[in-house]
Amino acid sequence: MQRELYFDISAEKSGGSLYRIKDDRGKTSFLYQHSTYDDNRDEIKIFETAFASFADFWQMLIKDPQWFYQHPLYVHAEQRAFVSGQLQKVNWAVHPNKKWQESHQRQWKKVLTDKDDYYRSKS
Repeated sequence: MQRELYFDISAEKSGGSLYRIKDDRGKTSFLYQHSTYDDNRDEIKIFETAFASFADFWQMLIKDPQWFYQHPLYVHAEQRAFVSGQLQKVNWAVHPNKKWQESHQRQWKKVLTDKDDYYRSKS
């Protein structure tokens, strides 16, 4: 089975890495390894959620109406145009602090323009 980092994102109390998995027959699926943090209990919970497609993962991600204020770490080159288009539709003004908006916009721009092999293993 081949596993490749496909999308990586975090927030103050949650975050995770989405991997594209190809089995020996060439069938593709996605595995999201993610966690949540409960600061009241000082407790971390770790999960694995399977998705049949990136579109299914995306629908889960955007259930958070402010998904774009999470901190992106990596977006696979195959999805960069799509994610860029989605970001053009968001209302950055939901957060009134202009510097906060610009900071998140810069981070998205960075991950959408990074070299595709930035997170690939060098081994």
